[in-house]
Amino acid sequence: MKETRLRAINVFAGSDIFRTASLLLYATLVFHVVLLIYAKHLSLSQSGMLAAVLLTALLSLAFIRYFWLRTAILLDEKFLLCEVTVATFAIATLSTQNAAMPALPMPWLIAIAGVFPLVLRNRIAMVVIAVLAFIGYRINVHLGVTIGDWLPELFATICIGWLALVLAKTLDINRAALSQARTNERRFNAIARVTRHIFIITDADYQIKFANPALQEVIGYDQEEIIRDGLQAVLHPDDEEEHKKKLRHLRDTPHSTIFSRHRTQHKDGHWVWLETRGYNMLHDSAINGLIFSLEDITLRKDVELKLQEETAMLRAVLDLNPSMIYVKDRDGHFTISNQVFQKHFGYASEDELRGKTVYDICLKMANANDEFSPQQIADDLQQQDLQVMQTGVPLQDMEMPGFWHSDMHLWFHTSKYPLRDAKGEIIGILGVTRDITKRKTTETQIEYQAMHDMLTDLPNRRYLVNTLAAAMEVSRQRQSSLTMLFCDLDFFKSVNDTHGHDFGDQCLIEISKRIMSVLPATDFVARFGGNEFVILTNSSLAEASVKANAITRAVSEQLIFDNIAVKIQTSIGIAQLSPDHVVPADLIRDADAAMYQAKERGRNRAEIYDAALQSKSAKHARMDVALRFALERNELSVAYQPKVSLADGSVKGFELLLRWNSPEYGVISPNEFIPIAETSGMVVPIGMWAMEQACKQLATWQASYPAMGDITLAVNVSMRQLLHTSFFTQVRDILNSSGVIPRTIELELTETSAMANPLQTIENLSLLKKLGLRLALDDFGTGYSSLAYLQKLPIDILKIDKAFVHGLDTKQSDREIIRLVMALAQTLNLQTIAEGVETPGHIRELKKLGCNLGQGFLFSPPLSAEEAETLICSSHRFPLD
Repeated sequence: MKETRLRAINVFAGSDIFRTASLLLYATLVFHVVLLIYAKHLSLSQSGMLAAVLLTALLSLAFIRYFWLRTAILLDEKFLLCEVTVATFAIATLSTQNAAMPALPMPWLIAIAGVFPLVLRNRIAMVVIAVLAFIGYRINVHLGVTIGDWLPELFATICIGWLALVLAKTLDINRAALSQARTNERRFNAIARVTRHIFIITDADYQIKFANPALQEVIGYDQEEIIRDGLQAVLHPDDEEEHKKKLRHLRDTPHSTIFSRHRTQHKDGHWVWLETRGYNMLHDSAINGLIFSLEDITLRKDVELKLQEETAMLRAVLDLNPSMIYVKDRDGHFTISNQVFQKHFGYASEDELRGKTVYDICLKMANANDEFSPQQIADDLQQQDLQVMQTGVPLQDMEMPGFWHSDMHLWFHTSKYPLRDAKGEIIGILGVTRDITKRKTTETQIEYQAMHDMLTDLPNRRYLVNTLAAAMEVSRQRQSSLTMLFCDLDFFKSVNDTHGHDFGDQCLIEISKRIMSVLPATDFVARFGGNEFVILTNSSLAEASVKANAITRAVSEQLIFDNIAVKIQTSIGIAQLSPDHVVPADLIRDADAAMYQAKERGRNRAEIYDAALQSKSAKHARMDVALRFALERNELSVAYQPKVSLADGSVKGFELLLRWNSPEYGVISPNEFIPIAETSGMVVPIGMWAMEQACKQLATWQASYPAMGDITLAVNVSMRQLLHTSFFTQVRDILNSSGVIPRTIELELTETSAMANPLQTIENLSLLKKLGLRLALDDFGTGYSSLAYLQKLPIDILKIDKAFVHGLDTKQSDREIIRLVMALAQTLNLQTIAEGVETPGHIRELKKLGCNLGQGFLFSPPLSAEEAETLICSSHRFPLD
């Protein structure tokens, strides 16, 4: 707004007029006194001179007050009272000085009465005026002035003093009003400058008379440009007609208002959205125009547009979502829902559903065939909603079938979440429900497949374990019997190998049907593994044995597929639940052990679990585990048993024997742990360790006692070792690294092992023979050697088994067997060693039969390395008598 006129206005206060009036008053009064004295050649008395001096001092004081000390002590009320007293005194003194000055008092007292009330408070000013009127009256009476002359002056003094009071008050009021006007103007200008709203005042022709600076910020034109050039806003074509219509209505309708949203063009060309409010103030003379308040709502419109787009997108997401989505308020009324939800419950739109409750829906969906009443269903659902709203904790992942008859075959997944406002207060719930029937069907199928055998459709191992656990619990609670039959088809692998796995699968399907056919429906049948079946029955052991025999007969009946006939048999283990069976695996273990017992006893039969057998098997298994750590824990050791010449008693060699000193089982005989090593495969690393120990020890003795000659050291070799691919290479490396003389190392192979694969044995032994090693056939006579193969084996020694030596002096048959062995050895040019020599009679008979060497406790038990070394270094000879 233009402020020039208002800023030029300056209303004087009483003090401003007083400074000027008092200066003029004193100057005129002094001039008057000087003029009278000069014109009439008056001489002043001492008091008159004092009055003149006081007037001169007052003039100087007024001069100083006017030009310099405008707000100092010279305008203080106390000082002014002193000043008016001095001025009155001076005038009164001069008036009474000489008759030549009769007209002096009243005009000047009137002037004082008209000047000092301008700066004094009302009550004090009124007192001053009264005092001045009284003094004037007394002076006039003293001077003998008639009443007709002094009375008008008295009234003049009072009136002029009163007018001065009124003038001072008026000036103060005007000055305060002008100050307030200026303050209001500054406030308006400040508001107009800082506000982001545009304020415009136009005349009736829409010519702008005022515009605040926000106009330039919004549309780019400053107020000077608009006022100077009379620029007209460029409206968007889509908004122009409507906006101009509203402007015409505003102009032509007194006291009217308008509201408009439209776009106008910015100075740089882009469009700006404005929200306009117009007021017709043509009737107001102070404004005489149209007032417009404009707000830039471009950002708001952008946000509104984006919000509309997002709302449309969210609506689309909501409606296209396959889940049923809805929102309820705290009172349980539906407020928002998607099309899937509306369609499922038979509503055409969200508006139709809005405001309804779950009770309305349940009544609408109710059917006479429903299992639950609509009231009960609605109560349960409402209780869930109240729980969510009261606790603020969502209910998630609830899976349940449909409530109504039409939905009973369907499954639904539901989650409910609390909805909160900006303050965090719960205002309702959000529900999301989706149809998971397909998933549940798939899960059921997967669960069935996971718990059943795909080939036979019988329950599988997992199903068996779960069922067995529950059956064990029930059996213990009811104190009833629970028995397991563990069936394993005999030699079924050969059926697969001979006729193919497809044929084997057909056999398994038929066998599973046969097993089911001979058992009551209450028995549980499962396929445990490839060709293993398990039956759970609440039967006694006797009843279980009858069922086992029925299964054996049914399975063993001839099977014919694709013109191929086979006959399959089965071995069955029977175990009954006992207090020792803590978990399902315990009962399965015992039934499985009984099944292996049936196989060991001839197959195609049933055996009841024997605890002693299981104890032996368990120990065997534990020893198997312990043996696997024996090497790395240094639990194995070696001993040396002498081989003695039956001719002179001299030591011709030693046999290396293994010893196992277990921390758990103590000293274990080789006869006990060697078969375990054979079964587990540990015989290969243990055998190589024994070979390495033998070669190192013998090499040490050969280096220490060169005179020991060709004393040999025999090491036992298993068939598993001999057929191992790296055996030859490892033996060669040990011989090379130890430096032992190869011909002093004997490898002993049992007759049974040699004949297990004679062709491969001959080939491998030939390779070892090329290394210079001596080869011995141990336990000869206990196996089934073929003479055709025996003569091809590159062996050097035959060892007669101790079983024949023990009966040598008592059994003619044993003596004849040894005689035949000796004849064979002589024919094949082989050296012979007799094991188990324990009596002098054994020595006599063996010498008669021509046996070369003997080995047994009669000569010496197995010795330590130090004891064996003593025999070597002393060339010890054992007595033969």
